[in-house]
Amino acid sequence: MARPSRPFIAFLLLATGLLLYVAWPFRTPLFLAGVIAAVLHDPTERLTKALRGRRTVASALVTLAVLVLIVAPFAALVGFVTREAATGLAYLRETLGVTSVAELRGAVLPTTLARLLEMLHLNREQVFDAAARLVGIVQEAMPEILASGSRALLATVIMLIALHFLLVDGARVAEWVRRVSPLDARQTQELTAEMRRVTRATVLGIIATAVFQGVAAGTGYLFAGVPHAAFFGLLTAMVSFVPGVGTSLVWAPAAISIWLGGRLVAAVLLALYCLVVVVGAEQVGKPLLLRGQVQMHTGLIFLSLLGGLAMFGLLGILLGPLIVAFFLAMMRIYERDFRAASVPPVAPDRAA
Repeated sequence: MARPSRPFIAFLLLATGLLLYVAWPFRTPLFLAGVIAAVLHDPTERLTKALRGRRTVASALVTLAVLVLIVAPFAALVGFVTREAATGLAYLRETLGVTSVAELRGAVLPTTLARLLEMLHLNREQVFDAAARLVGIVQEAMPEILASGSRALLATVIMLIALHFLLVDGARVAEWVRRVSPLDARQTQELTAEMRRVTRATVLGIIATAVFQGVAAGTGYLFAGVPHAAFFGLLTAMVSFVPGVGTSLVWAPAAISIWLGGRLVAAVLLALYCLVVVVGAEQVGKPLLLRGQVQMHTGLIFLSLLGGLAMFGLLGILLGPLIVAFFLAMMRIYERDFRAASVPPVAPDRAA
């Protein structure tokens, strides 16, 4: 086989760079589409067989299921949080009898709020200054928030379109990758199989952890006397995908509300339970779930998750294990196909 010339390599690199430059603004939805397509490849194949080879129809049905079961609940969560925030602000204005932040200086505070401020060693002026700063931050961030909503909608549409076409032509894309890969057929097959296995294990591990956290938190809310425990358990499972704070966005306010209601013991027990069981499920359970499905040490999985979150944000939950798995797979291929052939066999010990 003829080797490519240097001008051809230069033009190939230029074409690749231009392609990446064009696709870079949509890197997140395209990456998510690839991950979901890898996870749903086998179900799509089974559905295609059930529909007598109608792959386009099967891919459309799977894409619709992703929209209904994954995208729609997150959109509903955002709408719920926005609506409840507006309702909470309206309730606060009615309770305090104010229509603007400036009127907060002379407002009569409710007994519960006054007692809370006294326990926290805060005075009215400090609360007013904090509220004024918060309103200023929100007003400055509002245009960016609206723009982010439009970008999120566009990214969702692009992800669903890309997912549909990847499910339809995924096999042909994989075959094309094997043909153009600089690795030989066996190495390419091993590498793609490893990436698919890690992707599936990571996604399933994230989902399993979120379900467990939702059920565990809902159980804690039920015994602590939180109203609508099942709903808040579902909300806890959905916010578990948020990096950093995660489930504390739900159980921490729930514990604080119980404390303000005068049930200190129940609030402390709920907070301790959620810290140990709910948060511990993410820190311990997720690496253990991945450990059982990928060829990677538990400590390395834990570091890949933390490092991915630190470098890439929410997508790092997927990217971290994939990057580490890619490195380990390449090292195994190098050791087996190149290094082992160049290392002479060890002579037997004659003294033995």
